[in-house]
Amino acid sequence: MKKKIKWIGLLCALNAFFGCIEEFEAETVTELQSTALVVDARVTDQNVQQTIYLSRLFPFEAADPTPEPNAQVSIVDDLDNVFGFQEVAPGRYITASAVQFVHDRAYRLVIQTTDGSRYSSEAEMLPTVVPIGEMKAIRRVNSAGTEGVAITLDNNDATGVPNFFRFEYEETFKIVAPHFNPFDWDEVDDDYFMNDDDGWEVTIAAREEPALECFASNTSNALVLGSTERLGSNNLDDFEVRFLGKDNYAIAHRYSILVKQYHHSVNAASFYESLSNFSNVESVFSNVQTGRLETNIRDENSSENIVLGYFELSSYSEKRMFFNYSDLFPNEPLPPYVINCDPVGKPPLYPPGFHVTEIDGELVLDGNDSSPLIEGIKAGLYGYHAENENFGKIDGDGEPDRAPFLVKSLGCVDCRKFGSNVKPDFWINE
Repeated sequence: MKKKIKWIGLLCALNAFFGCIEEFEAETVTELQSTALVVDARVTDQNVQQTIYLSRLFPFEAADPTPEPNAQVSIVDDLDNVFGFQEVAPGRYITASAVQFVHDRAYRLVIQTTDGSRYSSEAEMLPTVVPIGEMKAIRRVNSAGTEGVAITLDNNDATGVPNFFRFEYEETFKIVAPHFNPFDWDEVDDDYFMNDDDGWEVTIAAREEPALECFASNTSNALVLGSTERLGSNNLDDFEVRFLGKDNYAIAHRYSILVKQYHHSVNAASFYESLSNFSNVESVFSNVQTGRLETNIRDENSSENIVLGYFELSSYSEKRMFFNYSDLFPNEPLPPYVINCDPVGKPPLYPPGFHVTEIDGELVLDGNDSSPLIEGIKAGLYGYHAENENFGKIDGDGEPDRAPFLVKSLGCVDCRKFGSNVKPDFWINE
């Protein structure tokens, strides 16, 4: 019997490590059992602790995959050597120590769940190592007519066999607060009953921590696939991994990207290509007979238990590069800051109508009992900009100016709103 499951649930489950696609309400165009096992098993030739994630996908409205705990997970090679995985968090299984899989062995993934089901994959072998060659940051206009920077790479393989790649990246960039101020909030006292004899009070002092320059990082959240299958040679040349528009603040000062290249099999490439196609709304509706994504993992005892995911064995290569905005756009205005820093605010320390009356020796607050300035500071909204020269003076309405300070959005004066003031170990200054 066909089971109904919200299509977005399937895509989110399989895209969990790339980022979920934009939601749409398409109902089942695939046949799934009520509790499909979702397997994220991407193993490489790196000498690291290898990690596998297991979860279950349930056919409930807006259901998210739930971790699959207490499973027995291992990888077995063609000499019957067993590499066991330990559960370190619900659904997250890692090897006890670093494991480096080698290129002359065949490996199978074996999973046994608490319900007694036993799953195993087809035997897979590591493809040859294809190192990333040259990487470049090129100023260009993309197919949508947007001017920006293309991050490209080359690689070279002399075997003559078509190669298939999946790419991920980590980008890190410098943030410079455009209205940095060497002073910061010091005492922020919200004791409006004046038990300390001074009521609401805000003072400033010299900053104790750096807040002018920070560093922020993002990771890729979409499938980036490459292949030499239809190329005249077996090399990738000028392959675009990332494109950043000229107005993207990430490139406003100095930018770094670490590109991770996974060289995998043609079958793995077919799986990821199908997954990429499913992420396109039009392709789903134009082919309602898509069936389920092909996988290399099966239940050994039952064809009814459906598995989503793939046991991917890949050769790994990585490379990092840096560039400055001025390298590609000399003497040109910087991209706009993350937020608009033009407005200058004047939040009052005391709200309109504030009044305190002494009754029977106790202070009683009349009217509003919150300070707009203090509430904004505590909420992380306001950064100190300057003292208000009109504080206490009578304005045109005959009311005193209640704002002792001028403020800006906190991120405009303190870069820590958007990043860390600790420079990464790998960072190289220009």
